[in-house]
Amino acid sequence: MFMARTVNEEKRLERRKRILEEAVVLFAENGYSNTTTALIAKKIGVTSGTIFQYFSSKEALFHAAVLEPLEDIQKKSLASLQQNGTPAELIKNMVKEQFNHIYSYSNELRLVQSVLGQRIRFPELTQKVLDSIKIMTDTIEAVYAQGQSMGEFSPGFSPAMISRSYISFLNGVALTLGEDIVHHPEWENLKGHAYYLFAPSQHRAK
Repeated sequence: MFMARTVNEEKRLERRKRILEEAVVLFAENGYSNTTTALIAKKIGVTSGTIFQYFSSKEALFHAAVLEPLEDIQKKSLASLQQNGTPAELIKNMVKEQFNHIYSYSNELRLVQSVLGQRIRFPELTQKVLDSIKIMTDTIEAVYAQGQSMGEFSPGFSPAMISRSYISFLNGVALTLGEDIVHHPEWENLKGHAYYLFAPSQHRAK
């Protein structure tokens, strides 16, 4: 009986994941208004009623499509900043982690940008997105400020400005190059430029 429940729960989680993945793609491609639950259901071969077994409404599905991937990106990024190492090493690891995986989140980032561009239409969702981004930038700021105090980064820059500039650069690269990012001839250089946005002290940079 326990095994049956476990297998059944795994199937439910897998189906929910599949619904969410397709919703991300369709919302990113067509926008909120032009994406229906019927279209999402058709794409994955289920009925519209099946969608509502997992999400109470189209709006709830949209919120999940925006926030859950963003939470995943945030967790991975924060993890890279909570390891052992100097601030410069942690920042470099974060850049490497994000740039090695950012291409797989191109649709998710397009959704985030879409929400931020329609703040009046999605006020509650916009605030949650901004709160998530702030957690990330606040963490980067703290690590960067510590690096400045240790002489690893130039003291002439605001940690808040640096963290926001980096997030903007990261999003811009992902949105501009999309899935072709890893085939870009300047791919490795882009990662290097991302790190140098933090203005590492020349004698400490490795």
